[in-house]
Amino acid sequence: MNFEERVLKQEFKLNDTDDEIIDYIRKNRSIIHTLSIQDIASEVYSVPNAIMRLAKKLEYTGFAQLKIMIQQENEEAGKIKKIPNNVSKTIELINYDALFQVSLKMKKCKTVYFLGVGDSIYFCEMMANNLRCINKKAEYYHNYHEIDYRVSHCDQQDVLVFISATGENKRLIEVAKQAKERGVCVISITHFNKNSLSSISNKALYFWGEERRLDGFNVTDRTGLMILLRELSEVFWREYCI
Repeated sequence: MNFEERVLKQEFKLNDTDDEIIDYIRKNRSIIHTLSIQDIASEVYSVPNAIMRLAKKLEYTGFAQLKIMIQQENEEAGKIKKIPNNVSKTIELINYDALFQVSLKMKKCKTVYFLGVGDSIYFCEMMANNLRCINKKAEYYHNYHEIDYRVSHCDQQDVLVFISATGENKRLIEVAKQAKERGVCVISITHFNKNSLSSISNKALYFWGEERRLDGFNVTDRTGLMILLRELSEVFWREYCI
């Protein structure tokens, strides 16, 4: 996970002083390896401890690792990678504690409903089958009318899993809000970014899959989504069979 992704992941923990330090690092990342913690503290009118605390918040071991890893990012920029970017980023993003928590909710609920439209249909069907193969009750819906009906008839014993790459489908967001207001557990699976669907979910899972269009046609790579769902399935199978 690079510097900017760490900042996004921990954004809710950051204060004004952290933001000032981050802005300074962004402006000077090309020479970050030459700067001491005292240099940065002086430039932002703060103290070294504040910078060290920020490094910890961003899940670095300390300021030294922050510098080293940003320098590595600078050096690796533009290099050809053997592993596709969306694959490596998805692997970095996978939170196995979150996968376990989601798996536990799916195990204990009455029915798991996978909901999605467009390209997400295939993944909803796959996940429903992955649960059914060990006799867990699971269904999937991809038609708006069916989704509206199912969400309006589910209850607090069910779990709704919304798969949406952007997390900004207005119809899905609206039904997710309605379900959550009634106490139904809502889980979102989206690309790693700020999005409306993940913000209202009880639990959010992320993959890396930036939207990409070619001559207006959606050619977004869903490899990251497949990796995340496979890992979720593996965790669920292990948990369910214990």
